[in-house]
Amino acid sequence: MRVNLINNGYALSAEFPMTAFEMQDALDRLKYPAGNSEVTFRIYEFKNMNLPSELYEKDFSADIYRLNLFAERLENLEFTEIAAFKSLLIENPESSFEDMLLMTYGLDSVMVYPCGNCYELGETVIENELISELESCSDEILELLDREKVGKLMCEREGGQFIDGCYCLTSGYEKPEINIEFGRPENCFFRLLIAPLKQDGVPDYGSAQWILLPFDEENQEVNFEKMTCVKSESSLPNLSKNQFQTKNIGELNELAKSISELSHDDFVKLKAVMEVENICEISDTLDCIGRLSEYQFDRNIADSGEFGKTYLLKNLPADFDSAILENTDLCDFGERILAQKNGIITSYGAVSGRGQELYSVLTVQPEQELDEDENCEMGMSL
Repeated sequence: MRVNLINNGYALSAEFPMTAFEMQDALDRLKYPAGNSEVTFRIYEFKNMNLPSELYEKDFSADIYRLNLFAERLENLEFTEIAAFKSLLIENPESSFEDMLLMTYGLDSVMVYPCGNCYELGETVIENELISELESCSDEILELLDREKVGKLMCEREGGQFIDGCYCLTSGYEKPEINIEFGRPENCFFRLLIAPLKQDGVPDYGSAQWILLPFDEENQEVNFEKMTCVKSESSLPNLSKNQFQTKNIGELNELAKSISELSHDDFVKLKAVMEVENICEISDTLDCIGRLSEYQFDRNIADSGEFGKTYLLKNLPADFDSAILENTDLCDFGERILAQKNGIITSYGAVSGRGQELYSVLTVQPEQELDEDENCEMGMSL
């Protein structure tokens, strides 16, 4: 399921369901503060369904982990359940997100027959004597009945719908009264699914277990030398997959501990700097944490135009009329300032070059002044 996540002008197209780390990263890219997971979103691809236009054009709000649960529920629906769900959406185009989530649990109250048209429905009705008029008819009379007309009669009486090769009857649907629970992310930065190796060197997937990092080495009873990593999840998108090996477990755990000591803003800053410097190894990431203070970072910047405007507002007089800048295109200006500071706009915000300041005033250097004086003198002599 694809959705467009929105937050005060920032937007991100995302595929659900996600891992807990991927959801947190999406929140970071959308500039959500730590602890806030309530998102606004719009659905635009719904498990290959053609939804009512009212639902495609509507903004929903929900906890991102609840949204993820909804996507997981959809992924696990059977074919007939998908048809039943779609029929409910067509019948209820004004549904709220909570209504749609509840629908994934109440689909057993929707009658679904494997019929793609009125003729096939008529066959089913006659074979099972689903309307009272057929109960007293002999087999000879039933054979003479027009299947198409019987199917149309059934459809008109019940108000059912033909969807994806199924006939769905929603009249018996009852919204379930349940309290839906959803999981919260565990307090860790990496998750490794490790499995012991068999004698032939093949992982024993049946004995695989998840390890959360950081962990306490003194109380860790797993012998990692006899294990292999078969799956990994990371809070650092830039960290290469080949770093998640059991031979690196000590260094990886050290990295997880170092991350745990960062504030949330510095953690987001770390991801931004890793993106700028294309850092993808554990050792380089640890080094980056040690020199994180050498960079300046502004999470609120999404593009060079926004950076250019912010730069001017920080350097112009306090009584300057900022309204003048409202509709001014400052993309080129912002790019030139960033280039002077070796800065880059990342997925998380603006990052300065190492040892540079994002918003310090650019002044003419002595070498530039000398060159300008020489050019001026040459012009006068000519």
